[in-house]
Amino acid sequence: MTGAKKVLICFTAAFLLALSAAPVGGGCAFAAQTVNITTVPDDTYGPGGTKESVLNDKREVVAEIWRDKNGYLREQFATNDTGVQYWGFLQGEGLNTSEWGGTIEIRRLPRPIDRWEMTIYGPGYVTLKEYGLLSKEDLDREFEHWHHQMRVWVNGFINPARPGG
Repeated sequence: MTGAKKVLICFTAAFLLALSAAPVGGGCAFAAQTVNITTVPDDTYGPGGTKESVLNDKREVVAEIWRDKNGYLREQFATNDTGVQYWGFLQGEGLNTSEWGGTIEIRRLPRPIDRWEMTIYGPGYVTLKEYGLLSKEDLDREFEHWHHQMRVWVNGFINPARPGG
């Protein structure tokens, strides 16, 4: 199984689990944990959007979902129990993986200590960039660049520039 397919399967599973968790009496059963889901206004993808955060029983954020004013999924963050992080960015109506504008995968390496690897995927899960042995400082700098770039791309897809404007 290719790395891109693994990312798709893991990310889709985390997404479906996060969406299927509905709060009941302040929390619900979610992978043998209690979770809380909060939704707040967020203008990352234009005025009227929202951000949903899923917190586990330790009050750690395990997933976040950004939506535009129409409720379309634009960005999703999820982490698994081993700490691997997935960031997905969707264009169009955000209804299926063919509309994914890109993905960022971050994984901590077991050795050497305090080193990470990060892979950037474009549309169609084409690998754009792979990093290995990143220090925390390098990881933060490169993630900030690519996270911003992916948001710019998605906003460009959903709010295309007008000719002459």
